[in-house]
Amino acid sequence: MLNLRFTGDPAVHEPAIREVWGGALCLSRARHTVAELRALQERAQKEIKGMYSASADERAGHVGLGVWVAAPELQHQVDEKYGRGLVVLEGFLTPAGS
Repeated sequence: MLNLRFTGDPAVHEPAIREVWGGALCLSRARHTVAELRALQERAQKEIKGMYSASADERAGHVGLGVWVAAPELQHQVDEKYGRGLVVLEGFLTPAGS
């Protein structure tokens, strides 16, 4: 199974793909290009203090940032700045009382 994602209408690309691929094919739509996600990753790495890792998750369509504690208040601030769900904080520790 070949899985490909495109911004815009994925079906537009199927004829060209079929010229070189005759097997099972899954085309889906992506909200953001890989370049957009990587640019956002670089921006977030510079702007968000206290993070220890960052990755552009092309399949999920977001940037994941490793932080020590992903407090809900911090995620809300990140959502406000970059757009809801576009930068996802992944906490190493869980806030007390959670």
